[in-house]
Amino acid sequence: MEKIEKLEKVAFLGLGHMGAPMAGRLLAAGHPLTVWNRTAAKAAPLVTGGAVLAASPADAVRDADVVVTMLAGPAAVASVAADAVPAVRTGAHWVEMSTVGPDAVRELADRLGDRVTLARAPRSSWSPTPR
Repeated sequence: MEKIEKLEKVAFLGLGHMGAPMAGRLLAAGHPLTVWNRTAAKAAPLVTGGAVLAASPADAVRDADVVVTMLAGPAAVASVAADAVPAVRTGAHWVEMSTVGPDAVRELADRLGDRVTLARAPRSSWSPTPR
């Protein structure tokens, strides 16, 4: 009997030097991917590859099973959270990968409450090419 796995819908917010390659790997793995970036043009290669471009953070996370944020700093995390948190569905998982301190992560956790699982996974030294 063949094992059938449901691929989780992923929303990826923040498509800079680290975020874009990571989102690309998710897309290559076959995950339904919705992306958002402050500068929408940075999403073009992912959209060409099959990702859906969202108009806002809220639109990106609305149907996601997993939300990944890879943003520029605490102010960006707070701004994106203000828009996205009300739209994220109960039971989703949020992976916060921005290089921010514990205060920003605590603020995000407080906004999410107990309806969304939050994992902190900062990637300050990640590189898209193997060393």
